[in-house]
Amino acid sequence: MAISKKQKRTITVDGKTYLWWVFDEVDQTEFDGTQIKLISEDQSHYLKYGLEQSDDNRRVVIGLQNAGVLIQLECPKFEDEQGIITPGGVRKLIEWCRVRPDENTVRTIKHAYEPKLHPLSEERIGQLYKRILDAVNKGI
Repeated sequence: MAISKKQKRTITVDGKTYLWWVFDEVDQTEFDGTQIKLISEDQSHYLKYGLEQSDDNRRVVIGLQNAGVLIQLECPKFEDEQGIITPGGVRKLIEWCRVRPDENTVRTIKHAYEPKLHPLSEERIGQLYKRILDAVNKGI
């Protein structure tokens, strides 16, 4: 399914293009209030980030568009002190989400979802995260 480019911006990071937009929504998504959504140009995956999150519970959602699987990761703040996310902040968000964890990189998974396999074991959550990272980094 095609995604309308109306009122959306594009950003390219390491050769991969994303459509992104800021919107306000309550009770319909992972975040209430102002948030940003990014969808890869090939529509394989998406990122969501709430702009009005508290510092002690800040997270980003990374999901596979057609599979219905997602993970929520604890993350740093990407908007400025006034709560505004700039294209530079969007770039940092994408780059942060693409990093593959190693012994020096900590990624705390706050929640993971996979249809028909809920609740997920720790092993399955790790496999799901690897699958999502593979999709996010595909073609780079």
